[in-house]
Amino acid sequence: MSEKKIVSRNVVVMALSALCIVALVGLSASLIVYTQQNSSLQAKDNQIANLQTQLGTPKLVSIGLQYTDNQSNTNAPFLHITGYVVNVGNAKANNCTVHVYAVQSGNVTAFDTTLKIAPIDAGASEAIDLQFPYTGQPLVMYSSCLLSWTN
Repeated sequence: MSEKKIVSRNVVVMALSALCIVALVGLSASLIVYTQQNSSLQAKDNQIANLQTQLGTPKLVSIGLQYTDNQSNTNAPFLHITGYVVNVGNAKANNCTVHVYAVQSGNVTAFDTTLKIAPIDAGASEAIDLQFPYTGQPLVMYSSCLLSWTN
């Protein structure tokens, strides 16, 4: 009986060894597949990021802005700005703002402010009709050339 125990013990050891080898081969294959898929996904993520930066860029420009220092009511003067803001980029511009400032004689700042305007789709325009009240002397200089936005 001792020979049978030795033979059966050898069979058990060989079976366990074979199972360990199969498990190691399976784990190694899984690790190789995981590494390849992870590299492939990272490469695709980089390609998507590159395409997004190339394709998705809004750009706002102002067209035909007209400024009128309206003094018709001397108790409530205002700067009136009309015209268009156009998105000449190829993606929607969100959180759009127009920065406006004005100066009175003596280099006194009448106002320096930023106003939000509606989001603008790529290739679209937004008519603006803005009023900026102020107090004091008439304006000697004004500008609204600074436009900002986010994707």
